[in-house]
Amino acid sequence: MSKIFFTADLHIGHKNILKYLPNRPLAIEQDTLAHDEWLIDLWCSTVGKRDRIYILGDLTFYKSEEARRLLKRLPGYKYFIYGNHDGSIKSYTNYFQKYVQILETTIRARDVEILQSDLQLVMCHYPLLDWNNKFQGSVMLHGHCHGIQDAFNRQSKELRFDVGIDGELARRSSGFINIETLYDSIMEKTGGKSIQQYVRDNR
Repeated sequence: MSKIFFTADLHIGHKNILKYLPNRPLAIEQDTLAHDEWLIDLWCSTVGKRDRIYILGDLTFYKSEEARRLLKRLPGYKYFIYGNHDGSIKSYTNYFQKYVQILETTIRARDVEILQSDLQLVMCHYPLLDWNNKFQGSVMLHGHCHGIQDAFNRQSKELRFDVGIDGELARRSSGFINIETLYDSIMEKTGGKSIQQYVRDNR
């Protein structure tokens, strides 16, 4: 059975990323080329060619042809929610199942054993304070913040999660976040209540 993953903010090809994010592997060495290969190897060892992966922006700083070669290397059915550093990707939308700024989707319980009911998701590169069907139980996923908003999200009663590679969820998943880890985190926040009941209780 195919798997479902989420990620954001890989910044492949960003020559200064390790200066800004000293907790990433190879930051001490400041070896951005090795860091890029680490990210690509992580993707290729995690995501199968039939798996689904949602990328919430800031995938690569590579320019045109380099970006195309990168996309050819990355397996999986790719759904791209573009961010503020994705200019080179615009020319290669054919590599994605979707290429949008905001994506609303439903993960069906029949497709994922752990789900108690269908899971509604709203995905954007940027964290939103309000989103479609928020009060009907949709969950907001974002990137952009590199984990800085994790404490805010945790303390908030809202169902909003950073799926970027520098955030808490990614650390729990050793990189890319699978649907099971995401759902476990949602259930931790709801205290085991259904999402719909939790939302009704916290309106």
